[in-house]
Amino acid sequence: MYDFIHDLDDYFCETYENYDKLVLLPGYKMPVMQATKVLENGRTYAYTLPSSTLKIANQEKKAEILAAAKERMVDLTFSFSFRTHSLFSRLRTKFAKYSFYKMFAKMRERYHVSDEDMLSQMEILPEIWKGICSGKYLPTKNFIFTFALVAQISMEDTKILLQLAGCTFDFRHVKDVVISYLLGKKVYNPAMVERALEEYKVSNLFFKKTETEA
Repeated sequence: MYDFIHDLDDYFCETYENYDKLVLLPGYKMPVMQATKVLENGRTYAYTLPSSTLKIANQEKKAEILAAAKERMVDLTFSFSFRTHSLFSRLRTKFAKYSFYKMFAKMRERYHVSDEDMLSQMEILPEIWKGICSGKYLPTKNFIFTFALVAQISMEDTKILLQLAGCTFDFRHVKDVVISYLLGKKVYNPAMVERALEEYKVSNLFFKKTETEA
């Protein structure tokens, strides 16, 4: 297995957008956000630089700042409870042209996903899995992330499922950055996925624990 963590680190530095936390890290140097430009008519134009200027990738000591960020990482995106659709909502979902229920069924067919495979690799009760497949339960973002990596679906299809579930990638969260890297680079190898999640302290997903973890 090649060491891909350095590449993930570079992606994180270029992508992570929780600037409120970044500016508080030891060694972080707040950039000057105001700039000026002299126009052709001789007038001076003042403008504010984009927020992306604050990213770790633009810091001189980005390796030290990234290390400090990793030390402070805690995954608080807990979502193991599933809300149920109301009866009206379930009927509307099943008859709608575009819905998570219908698209999830298409994705399972497209990627040859069986109930047995998913239940053997995901830490989820059979009745919950069946409830999500039938449209009874609303999927969580963590569920979709786990399903995407286990079923090895593309980034584009993952975004479709997230949108239909009322979610989106939010790069203010460490987990979203790491998952987007794995999907974008098509890193589905379980050992590599586990290595990336451990490196960035990402938890609260639905992966089945190994015997050593249990």
